[in-house]
Amino acid sequence: SIRVTHESSAQEGQTEAPSIDEKVNLHFIAFVNVGGQLYELDGRKPFPIVHGKTTEDSFLEDATQVCKTFMARDPQELRFTVIALSKDSY
Repeated sequence: SIRVTHESSAQEGQTEAPSIDEKVNLHFIAFVNVGGQLYELDGRKPFPIVHGKTTEDSFLEDATQVCKTFMARDPQELRFTVIALSKDSY
């Protein structure tokens, strides 16, 4: 139901949403640590992608390595941004 709600909401925006089958290079993904595994969440893929083991301490470095792999696929592409969201550790 979340997917259906998202798709209907996306159609209401000011920008025309691309078809689900259209190749899109500019979109958001997220990396998360679930049970010691590094998952890539990409709404354009049918399921989460497992990139291997990670820990709370190595998560940033592990996610960085995956990003570097993505960037190596097209080294001339400069449109790549990474944002880290984290909780306070005070």
